[in-house]
Amino acid sequence: MSNIYKNKIDMYPDIIKWLDTDLNENYGRKAKRITVIDTHNSDLSNFIINLNYQKFFPEFATYKIRQDITGFVEYHDKVEIVFVECKNAKLTLMHLCQLIGYSCIALPLFSILIAPQGMGTTLAKLLNSFNRKDILEFRPNRKIQVLKWDYHKQDIDRMNSII
Repeated sequence: MSNIYKNKIDMYPDIIKWLDTDLNENYGRKAKRITVIDTHNSDLSNFIINLNYQKFFPEFATYKIRQDITGFVEYHDKVEIVFVECKNAKLTLMHLCQLIGYSCIALPLFSILIAPQGMGTTLAKLLNSFNRKDILEFRPNRKIQVLKWDYHKQDIDRMNSII
């Protein structure tokens, strides 16, 4: 299969649109505002300042991390974040380790590792054959989803994803 996207940045508009819809469906009734933005070109701390969310993230000055896309789910008394790391290649253990690191720093509601090519052999073997889904939980009840993106459906391929 040839890559639909030339590079991972080409994926961002599709993934942003999908995540915005998903967050609105799941959290929109209770949330005051949901914002999903491309955050790959600046530190997360800068986006928190620009959105005026400093009071919700006391440690924000230490968020010198750059994940590809971030969702902000704003309530009256808190803001939850969602990380998305896009890859335009088969997902590897290194990709997962990068997202685990980001997630342990900023404690998002959940994180997503996503690629149209799905998981590479080693990652698939670890998660599926050896059932090591425990490594996806970076805090109690806070997990990383490993998703295969279906370009044609503009949605995730649930059969080949770990949610």
